[in-house]
Parts: sequence; C-alpha cells; structure tokens
Amino acid sequence: MINPFIVGEKIYLRAPESGDEKIYSLSENHPEPREQLFYALPSSQADQLEKIKTRCADPNIILFTICTINPDRPVGLTAFFHIDWIGRVATYYIAIAESENWSRGYGFETTKLMVDYAFSTLNLNRVQLNVYKENLRAVSVYKKIGFKTEGTRRQAMYHRGKYCDFLHMAVLHTEWKQVAAKH
Repeated sequence: MINPFIVGEKIYLRAPESGDEKIYSLSENHPEPREQLFYALPSSQADQLEKIKTRCADPNIILFTICTINPDRPVGLTAFFHIDWIGRVATYYIAIAESENWSRGYGFETTKLMVDYAFSTLNLNRVQLNVYKENLRAVSVYKKIGFKTEGTRRQAMYHRGKYCDFLHMAVLHTEWKQVAAKH
C-alpha cells in the first residue's frame, strides 16, 4: 500500500499521489461513470491535476484516492466537499472509475469508512449527499449505511434530453452510531 490513511478490508484511502490524475480523469470522461455522475464536459489529465492541487489546498475539502488492496491500484476517488466546520456538516462524493469495479463492495466500504471518519475523527454531525434518483445501486448503498432521504430535488439536472430528479440524503452522527453497532 502506498501511503495509506484509512484501511478497510478490500480498499484503502490515501491522499492523491502523482499519477492519480489518470483515474480522476477516467471518472469524468469514461462513458459509464460519466452516465451516473452526469459529467457533460471533457476533462484532461492536466485539468484533473489542477483540480487535485486546488482541492487539496482548500481547507473545506478532504480528497482521497480509493485504492484496492490486492492488487494495489487506484480505482476511484472520494471526498467531503463544502465542509462547514461550525455547523459540523459535509457533502459526500464518490466515483468508482470503471464499471468492472462496480458491485464489488468498493463503494459500500468506501462510504462506510468515510462516514466513520467524518464522525469519529472529524467530529462532524451530519454527512449529506445528492444522488440521481434512478441510480438504485447507489441509493441502496447509502440506505444500508444509514442515510435517509430528506427530499427530492426535482428536475435538478439536464441529462440525455430530459430533466432528472435527485434525492437529497443525509446521515446524522446519532444514526451512524446505531448502524455502526450492527456492522
């Protein structure tokens, strides 16, 4: 493992390293993840390198590269954005770059590790996210972790010729304690 920060069973999370711009770029450009994440514009590896530098310098963003343990290779990225250190809330993001790495438990484990990190280390009280309503695989993962649907952002994004609804979901620290006790 290269510079692991949080270690799980199948994956570990680490700070972005040189070369990670490749997997970050793939997350935004490859047709399969782009379909789920609604990226409309191309992004080069150079663009991603600049984004990584900017995000790592922002005190209200915590960015990780998701790596598999065996074999040791990057498969995606995860982050907390818009961290409100006074209100104790952050917005969660995850992208697994290639569909061959979907449905292997990486997203579930990453989300579980990130939520635990948010509450156990960062002392946040709330983790929230927005997810495409029809991304049933992601919605299922978030519900297993303890996220609750708080509302629907109607026609929040335009994609493939139609406006799409997104769910606004969140998990609170007190709810996570109950879920974590079961896992």
